[in-house]
Amino acid sequence: MIYEKRFILTVGREAKIILKADFQKNSNEVTIDFEFLIKDTHETSFHDSIMSNHPQYWKLKKSTVDKAQLLQMEYSGVSRKQLYSAINEFKTRIGEHYEIHCNINIEEKIKNLKGVRISALNRTLLTRM
Repeated sequence: MIYEKRFILTVGREAKIILKADFQKNSNEVTIDFEFLIKDTHETSFHDSIMSNHPQYWKLKKSTVDKAQLLQMEYSGVSRKQLYSAINEFKTRIGEHYEIHCNINIEEKIKNLKGVRISALNRTLLTRM
């Protein structure tokens, strides 16, 4: 099963979280995997936030699969709160009788990572300049 959730971010960018479920045979366990895509206002299709021309592409390629997904999440501008919202909506769609496991540790912090998000205060300051 695949579930998609879109968010409009504060920077005018649109982000999409794709949750892919792997149902275990003869069990009520479901393992979910994530994909994070972005689309700026001038673009027509969604794409990865870190592509080969991105300055942090080397970090993505050196990372484990779990860490790479967290990097994509951070650079897409999707917050953990938005991710939890998508997971909760996914849980209600498949039903409460399933036990959901994630492939990545969402709470894990990524050190020395600067995201593309800006706060409301920074946006206000930018518009005044």
